[in-house]
Amino acid sequence: TFMSKADLGVRMSGGDPILMQTMVDKGWLGRKTGKGFYLYPKNAKKGAKKQFNPEVIELLNGVLAANGNPKGDVSVEDIQWRIISRFINEAAFCLQDGIIRSPVDGDIGAVFGIGFPPFLGGPFRLLDQIGVQSFVDRMNRYRDSKGPQFEPAQILKDYANANKKFHS
Repeated sequence: TFMSKADLGVRMSGGDPILMQTMVDKGWLGRKTGKGFYLYPKNAKKGAKKQFNPEVIELLNGVLAANGNPKGDVSVEDIQWRIISRFINEAAFCLQDGIIRSPVDGDIGAVFGIGFPPFLGGPFRLLDQIGVQSFVDRMNRYRDSKGPQFEPAQILKDYANANKKFHS
């Protein structure tokens, strides 16, 4: 792979691909096979309500139990933040390492290049809106409970300590 643990170390760890691998192995590839996370009946009317694939729910419950979370009691907000926080952290590493020239470049590239939610303005706009210190605090909580893959980039710690924003 282009970017791997060899390149980015612990920053790329923490995920368990067993659920996705099992789905691929079972041929649950989504719309093209009629099932994935959802069921896709051939006779479904356009706009019909999506129906979860009960086999995936059963599989997911097994994976959760095997990983010590038998209830799957994770809030939607927590899931969203755990996903987007790693992305934002990587954007910060890109700025810190000189891969991008400015926060503006990072925001534009994230929104237009890889699908960062445009209503959030980009990773650096979002950091300015929620406060860098608030984000660093969240990352530290995740690091303490989930592992070192959530260690905030040094630039984020520096901006938080200086109460600095990425955009003026």
